[in-house]
Amino acid sequence: MKAYQCISIEQAEPLFVSGRTLILDMRDYRSYLTGHHPKALHLSDANLRSLLKHTAKQVPILIYCYHGHSSQDMAQLFADFGFREVYSLDGGWEALFQVMTPPREPLTEDLLQWLQTRGFDPENLDSRIANQHTPLMQGAIEANHSVCSELLDKGATPDLVNKDGNNALWFACHSQHPELVRQFVSQGVNIDNQNDNGATALMYAASSGKAAIVRLLLELGARTDLVTLDEFSALDMCADLESLRLLRNATKGVSKPVIAMG
Repeated sequence: MKAYQCISIEQAEPLFVSGRTLILDMRDYRSYLTGHHPKALHLSDANLRSLLKHTAKQVPILIYCYHGHSSQDMAQLFADFGFREVYSLDGGWEALFQVMTPPREPLTEDLLQWLQTRGFDPENLDSRIANQHTPLMQGAIEANHSVCSELLDKGATPDLVNKDGNNALWFACHSQHPELVRQFVSQGVNIDNQNDNGATALMYAASSGKAAIVRLLLELGARTDLVTLDEFSALDMCADLESLRLLRNATKGVSKPVIAMG
């Protein structure tokens, strides 16, 4: 017997603002990292058993997935375990994102044309093209500061990653554009993001002989103790003497490199 409720965004509003509700995001972890309700806990196989066992049964449970379908099965599971108030959010994250994202100002004609000529959806500043590149990533690849600035001003999500796990900062480093590097870091792009191979922007810059970018990333606080899946650090990957000097100085007294993905 169905013992949970499917509710709309409007009906869920009191639950979102309540300090009692346990909000669970059951999407994959990468999707959760790229955007979630600020009060939501990521629900996974790793913590499901603990939540079912240790959460008080009177705590209201609100679950959302991508579109509001899978969350119904999960809501039923919580109800079967004796939780008294269990809700599945209609429309899931797709609907929630629309509410959480405020209306933006109209795009300039230049940006509108830029998006359209590259195959992006102008209605979605986080839309994707080949290799799962976003407009912000593409702007960084092209070293187009004005495009990237307007995208950020109009609400583009700064810290998304492509199919290889690289964010916009990686491409700003590739383009050797210091202003974009500074802007992205100031806007919350993870300077220590590790891609699917464990490489960071600092490792990339060091391995490609971009000493000026290495210096800038170090100034902005990039970690030097991270390593790739093959256990190579930025210092190990240096391709030029200046980067080697910079990283040797930066790693003096630093503890053993660690793999810190996830």
